[in-house]
Amino acid sequence: MSIKQQADGYYLVEMYPFGRGGRRIRKRFSTKAEALRFEEYMGVKAKNEGWLEFNNDSQRLDDLIEIWYNLHGQALNDGMKRKRKLLALSKMMGNPIAKKFDRSHFSTYRKLRLEKVSVKTVNNEQTYLNALFNELNRLGEWKAGNPIAGMRALKYKTPEMGFLQKAQIPILLNELDNGRNKQVRLIAEICLTTGCRWGEAENLKGEHIHNNKVTFMNTKGNKPRTIPISSELADRLPKKQGHLFSSSLKAFRKAVERTGFELPKGQMSHVLRHTFASYFMMNGGNILVLQRILGHASIVDTMKYSHFAPEHLEDAVRLNPLA
Repeated sequence: MSIKQQADGYYLVEMYPFGRGGRRIRKRFSTKAEALRFEEYMGVKAKNEGWLEFNNDSQRLDDLIEIWYNLHGQALNDGMKRKRKLLALSKMMGNPIAKKFDRSHFSTYRKLRLEKVSVKTVNNEQTYLNALFNELNRLGEWKAGNPIAGMRALKYKTPEMGFLQKAQIPILLNELDNGRNKQVRLIAEICLTTGCRWGEAENLKGEHIHNNKVTFMNTKGNKPRTIPISSELADRLPKKQGHLFSSSLKAFRKAVERTGFELPKGQMSHVLRHTFASYFMMNGGNILVLQRILGHASIVDTMKYSHFAPEHLEDAVRLNPLA
């Protein structure tokens, strides 16, 4: 189902109320409100007359993904990203008939997929599939249950968490200065002084900076958070409205490669966030304060930094049998 505005200003409704294998309906309306009402009307009409139930036998996984995205996914921050991943997953499985899709389909796919990607990636794909079927069930768009419900995710070893040593930080900053991108160092410094993710710093706008504080709006947890920064750093930030920086991740990666630092796989820019959190705890910071700074929804996510605290498990030295 889709509603698209045409060049002449009219809105075109294109939908398959009988499933992808059925007849396509296309109709033009002068307003979007009319188009939405028609789309809703045809959906209800098809259900009431049993057309969708009749065609469920030919409904494929791609169809369910489109329905999920139109009714729920498009409201998520990463909705389009999830849709692309789900469609790619479906394609690799041959876009199976939805009612025939089961655990054996996914377990076979998972086995082959592990030859090319990590266990964590496959587990993420399983999470997306579970969310797809569960949400469609809640919406009343799918009544056959979750075909992979109860299927356990694969166990995987938690990857090593990399962070920069104190001597490495100035080396990296100097290397960032040597590149052609003159914004990349500022972005890196924001990450190192606030613990934010690279994308959060890169997407900062002038209106997000006030009284030596930065407010990150488009966060992973969908909750804005405000972190103070030094006046020296605030003074060096661009003085303008709108986006302050252009895309600079590629320049950062090239600078890291030039330093020769060996970082854990997949942690190229995230190492700045890990570095902030690690030194925050080593310098005596409070774990609950760190949770708020990093924007973690659960303290469990923040506890991975707890072992950096100076007093962490000190009783092991004082209370062991040889003490």
